[in-house]
Amino acid sequence: MQNDGDCIAWLTVTDSDGSTNSTEACVTVTDPVDNPPIANAGTNQVITLPENDITLNGNLSSDDHQIVSYEWSLSPSSAGKVVAMQGVHSPYLQATAMQVGDYTFHLVVTDSSTQQATAQVMVTVQPERNSPPVAETRPDKELTFPVKSTILDGSKSRDDHGIVSYEWDNISGPTVVSIQDSEKPVAVVSDLQIGTYHFLLTVKDHQGLHSTAILSVTVKAGKNSPPKAYAGGTHVLVLPNCSISLDGSESFDDQGIVSYQWTRDGQSPAAGDVMDLSEHKPVLQLSGLVEGIYLFHLKVTDAKGESATDTATVEVRPDPRKQNLVELILEVAVGQLSEQQKDTLVRQLAVLLNVLDSDIKVQKIQVFFYLSNSTVILFHVQSGHKIRKASDVARTLQKQLLKEKADFLLYKVIRVDATVCLLKCSGHGHCDPITKSCLCYAFWMENLIQRYISDGESNCEWSVLYISVLTFALVAFLMGLTWFCICCYKSRKGTKLRKKTKYTILDNFDVQERMALRPKYGMYKDITGIKHRSTEHNSSLMVSESEFDSEQDTIFSREKVEHENPKNLSSGPLKNGTPFNFSSKCR
Repeated sequence: MQNDGDCIAWLTVTDSDGSTNSTEACVTVTDPVDNPPIANAGTNQVITLPENDITLNGNLSSDDHQIVSYEWSLSPSSAGKVVAMQGVHSPYLQATAMQVGDYTFHLVVTDSSTQQATAQVMVTVQPERNSPPVAETRPDKELTFPVKSTILDGSKSRDDHGIVSYEWDNISGPTVVSIQDSEKPVAVVSDLQIGTYHFLLTVKDHQGLHSTAILSVTVKAGKNSPPKAYAGGTHVLVLPNCSISLDGSESFDDQGIVSYQWTRDGQSPAAGDVMDLSEHKPVLQLSGLVEGIYLFHLKVTDAKGESATDTATVEVRPDPRKQNLVELILEVAVGQLSEQQKDTLVRQLAVLLNVLDSDIKVQKIQVFFYLSNSTVILFHVQSGHKIRKASDVARTLQKQLLKEKADFLLYKVIRVDATVCLLKCSGHGHCDPITKSCLCYAFWMENLIQRYISDGESNCEWSVLYISVLTFALVAFLMGLTWFCICCYKSRKGTKLRKKTKYTILDNFDVQERMALRPKYGMYKDITGIKHRSTEHNSSLMVSESEFDSEQDTIFSREKVEHENPKNLSSGPLKNGTPFNFSSKCR
């Protein structure tokens, strides 16, 4: 490169005539010039809360060559203020989360020659301008009784920054009403009666500024109509659940219902209690119901004395597990049986029945009403989906707890049996659910042999009529047998006496007279009792051998004849000139 002022070229030009001319071109070379950049952060700005963010623009900064970097920062004069900044190394700075006050931002720009320039911009954040809200309700209402419900509309209320809360209140009226959604712009009011009600609407903004408005609702009397009763329809209850509520609150009247009256139908079961005097309330509460069909009549009456009735039906069905329930009666007050002791009893029963603890399902624990210091535990045994028969479980426990292992449980066992009495009573009686024994019908009685000797099951097999006939026949037979034995005994005793003495010849008979008495033919006995055969025939005095064994014995006794009747010796019949005395006696 040449120094300043050196000529580096010559220019020669020639025309058509050959004339020429020349000149010299000189180039002057000097050092380059680089000016510093110019920073521009933009104009000062003002924002008002709730707007709390702004974008600052530094792209108006310039340089004769090129700006290579931007850097934003918060000026030390704004120290202590909180601000979130994004894009601090770009021409555009986004500042957020600003609060009330002045913020000074500092911009530094750098060119390619590392020359820098600075600029500042101020952002003023002003507090928001808030006006109180304006509460506005729809026009007042005029309604005709009866009115089930109506709406309260405050949705037209407004605020410059938005309403944050609504609240409806009943400030006056003839009765207390129910307001649903009272914290919303539109509420629903019910239970309105005849008269004028005033409802106050209060709205608030986020700063707590509020405004109110009043809405009037007038209910006028209309033509009276009789009430309509609704008792709740039909209900099905399955034991052991024995409590229910019958809701009659949906009964309606244009003038308002003033009284409710629940009554039980005369054909319904008498068991079951009315709780909390609810027979005079819209909802009837019942407990302790038993199996059967109940009818409850609801009568509602309005202010004019007109009434209406409706009937609710409650069908109480038996417990489907009742046939398999076992009742265990223990000698312990129900209040003294703890939960831990109950679990122990369940484990002991499981051991006796050879099942798992979880297989024994305790359904209810209650007092045994016939013994105040005893407790009834109702349970059934279920292994998987199979429920064991109550009779089998009760028979197993009876054998062990009442005979073999009477002291096995924590408390003394009074009775263990199936809850439902399963005895058929031979079709001639019914089973007593308390004593679990048969109560026989008239003219039937228990088979004592089967009850106390055989299987021990109560029954009604014997007919009183048949037993009476058999008893009479047995007594008659025994009396006849006794009489027969007595007669046989007397007859046998008399035979022995006849064989001992048959007859006796009087002492004053001579040999000839005795010979005269000897039969001529056949057998005869002398005075010593020795038998002889005679060849002589005397038909009047012949005595056969069979006649000696007959029931008639002839005794010849002088001593006896003289003692009893001495005259007969001289006046009696004569045989060969000798008097005889015959005495006949039935032995």
